[in-house]
Amino acid sequence: MSVKVEVCVTSLAEARAAESAGVDSVELCSWLACGGITPSYGSVNTVREFVRTRLRVLIRPTPASFVYSEEERQVILRDAMLLGMSDVGLVIGSLDQNGLPHELLVKGVKLAAPDREITFHRALDHAGDLAVAFAFLGTWGIQRVLTSGGRTKALDGVDVLKAFVKEAPPGMVVAAAGGINPENVVELVERTGVQEVHFAAQRMLPHEPDGRAAMSTSAPAASFETIPDTAKIEGVLNALTKAGLR
Repeated sequence: MSVKVEVCVTSLAEARAAESAGVDSVELCSWLACGGITPSYGSVNTVREFVRTRLRVLIRPTPASFVYSEEERQVILRDAMLLGMSDVGLVIGSLDQNGLPHELLVKGVKLAAPDREITFHRALDHAGDLAVAFAFLGTWGIQRVLTSGGRTKALDGVDVLKAFVKEAPPGMVVAAAGGINPENVVELVERTGVQEVHFAAQRMLPHEPDGRAAMSTSAPAASFETIPDTAKIEGVLNALTKAGLR
């Protein structure tokens, strides 16, 4: 068994660090602190140009609820159409008023980008019935599901993750996400059988006033600058390798 590793990144520097460490893919987004939103098209093109590692792109128009308005769904579809012209995987997720995956939106994205791999992200973990939601995604031909098994941390959702791996139809990959680190990744994989793990690896720099002009007055003492957490990436990869899982 060879477990694939994906790192969520927000910049070219983070993507390069992940590639240098030897990950299998990166997912590009913006504003990771809120769970991520759609990055700019310029960011996508820049990462594609300078990084050869497989690239997936998050399409999420707002950090609010996964139950989107009609206007927000139109944003998702238009981003999917635009990004679908690039050789990237698309990461989406939306729930309907019943707390299940939004069928029309998912199928609309597949029509907008028919040649692209589609990942349904952790919106699944907010579904009213995880088993029913997961089954729907398999029926609709979703190639990859990113989930913590309905819990905040994947290690707390091992029973559901294990069931998902067992029930996934041919061609669907179950990727675990949520609190994954070098200390727990081996246990998670061994207890669930997931084929992929996904985590963020960035460190917030402490705020040091240096006289630079702030772009916001809402948090003038805060630092929003981050750097790649290379040690975390290498730690996860090394742990998997030592356990014979890579």
